[in-house]
Amino acid sequence: MKGKGIKTIFESFHTRYIKYGGYAALVTFAVIIALILLNLIFQQISPQFDLTENRLFSLSEQSVQVIDSIDVPVTIYGLWQAGQENPQIKEVVDLYTSKNRNIRLEVLDPDKNPGLMTKYDKDNRGISPGSLIVDGPKGFKVLSLYDMYEINYANPQNPQITGNAVERRITGALLYVGSGETPAVYEITGHNEISLKDLQVQEMIERENYSLKQLNLIRGDIPDDASAIILNNPRSDFSPGEAEKLLQYLEGGGRLLVLMDYRSRQTPQLDELFGSFGFRFDYGVVMEPNQNYNTGSLYQVIPDAAPHDITDPITETETPMVFSFSRGITGLDIRRRTIELTPFLSSSRESYLRTDPENTSSYTVAGDLTGPLTLGMAVLDPQYSQDGKQTRIVAIGCGALLEPVNFYSQIPGNIDLFMNSLTWLEDRPETLSVRSKSVMIFPMRITGMQVLIFGIIFVVVIPLAFFAAGFIIWLKRRHL
Repeated sequence: MKGKGIKTIFESFHTRYIKYGGYAALVTFAVIIALILLNLIFQQISPQFDLTENRLFSLSEQSVQVIDSIDVPVTIYGLWQAGQENPQIKEVVDLYTSKNRNIRLEVLDPDKNPGLMTKYDKDNRGISPGSLIVDGPKGFKVLSLYDMYEINYANPQNPQITGNAVERRITGALLYVGSGETPAVYEITGHNEISLKDLQVQEMIERENYSLKQLNLIRGDIPDDASAIILNNPRSDFSPGEAEKLLQYLEGGGRLLVLMDYRSRQTPQLDELFGSFGFRFDYGVVMEPNQNYNTGSLYQVIPDAAPHDITDPITETETPMVFSFSRGITGLDIRRRTIELTPFLSSSRESYLRTDPENTSSYTVAGDLTGPLTLGMAVLDPQYSQDGKQTRIVAIGCGALLEPVNFYSQIPGNIDLFMNSLTWLEDRPETLSVRSKSVMIFPMRITGMQVLIFGIIFVVVIPLAFFAAGFIIWLKRRHL
């Protein structure tokens, strides 16, 4: 009986139920083992995916190129007390250290390392906790916690963070500590310009490893160390002597960034200077009736960006730009063959240039110039070059580019446009696309046609689809 019982048990393993059950158990066991192995693998590689709209925790291609070029030891000191690291900043720093072994992060408690703080605090102003110190063979750069963000102080009682600048600051610091060079940029004064310092732009320029200085052409010549000149919406014309000095500088391979609008009035000396390089600013104010290219005001244009090194980073991140009381730019038909004019910003076809700003009519009148109108133009003249530097000019028809608009300190895209223009002039492509990443939320703009299409889809198509599906199901069940 005992042997018969054992035999019966063995025979039971050949039944259909045991076979199916065994297969199911083996499959279940294999799935469990696979999940355990996958879990162990993922724990080792720690995959992360940046799903933020502006890819706040991903590095741009330009930053990666800068990282790859670092072939000397660079230390990034994070001044954090134990357990008080800033996770947003540390995550970005970890991206740098993970891509190049020459870059390392060292966390220091500032209270426990006063000697080290003295070494890097050259101005004796103190280094605040939360700062980063990027130390390389040719210098160091101190990045305060406030340097990591773009902050709007329009309301001093309630400042607002508008952008994340961690990557921008660290990449700029790496370039500085690797080269130790700080290009000198001069802003021209003496024509009722609003200084860049008063517009809170000086600190932004200096954070990009430029030194900003002022220059009055009546009192002196353009210094030899001038890597670029900024002319920020002069309200009066140059004297012949000033225009001649600027012309000689440009003919020596100089670089110029000029912002102008209708408030500059008539400027014959400057017009002649710009004409030497094949373009002119058309006097008047741009009116934009196309609702897809304005902010609700005819005087505030949302420019259309054409592909260019200056605008590509802005277009890629969809950072908003707004031009107030802008002015058109025209390329001259008669110019030197060596001059290359590249428009990169324009208004819509429905826009027009009001040549008489005193006329406030919202409709076109006699004398208006029809669009599209060029609002931004890049100028290259290889005929004039010195030490490998070709003459470059960026002309932007918006003198109010850097001025506060509504409740923002500055429009994020306007700041990026300004800095990208300056970087293009300096021919520094490695930092051109490394801009602050906006964390502001802007209302979605949709056209009238899009409103109509979405209305039809959600009000007509989707309800009809549900009705049709229900009707078909009812017909089928009716015949059961």
